[in-house]
Amino acid sequence: MTQLISVNDHTGFPPVFLNAYVLEELKKFKGVDGSPLMPIGPEPFQPFFPAQVPDSVEGIYNDIPFIRNNPDTTVIIFDRLMRFRPTPFYKHKREQLIYFIYSPNLSKLIDTTRVIIECLDREDAAAQDLNLWISQNDVLDENEEVIAKNVFFHNLKVYQADESRDIIELASARTLGLNKLVIEYDYHTVSVEGSNQRYS
Repeated sequence: MTQLISVNDHTGFPPVFLNAYVLEELKKFKGVDGSPLMPIGPEPFQPFFPAQVPDSVEGIYNDIPFIRNNPDTTVIIFDRLMRFRPTPFYKHKREQLIYFIYSPNLSKLIDTTRVIIECLDREDAAAQDLNLWISQNDVLDENEEVIAKNVFFHNLKVYQADESRDIIELASARTLGLNKLVIEYDYHTVSVEGSNQRYS
């Protein structure tokens, strides 16, 4: 009988670590209005959502009780682009992660964007900080199991992007603000055994 192996142990998924790290950084700050950038409810609130689920940002704001009770909460929809490899060496990968940052509170939206840029737009220095954070913290999956530390980052940079289509769609609602950030990162994956050595 074939024994199944964990996809988390044997494949790297960089957005899991980036999102967890960014969330921890955002929790440290309050905005210019004095309120926390990432409020913590009775249960920890996870503001990151994959681009496919749910099918609209309006659904997020309407369907999640924590957001309904905290209407100025910021949410981030992310999408992963795997289009780059900087060298022929297949272990060295380059990807982009797109953050669509939404909030009805425009001040908080701007502050959140500022913190993310300062945190990640520092090339190899940002990667070193992220790798150190990974080595000292566990990231849990949907089943509350620790995800293997099998991704090692080389550098990170951030671009801000705006598309007229997004602005037009949001202007019709006149309730949300949007910032779009593109996070580009180089990384390689390591074996589960190697990850323990690499991060020790």
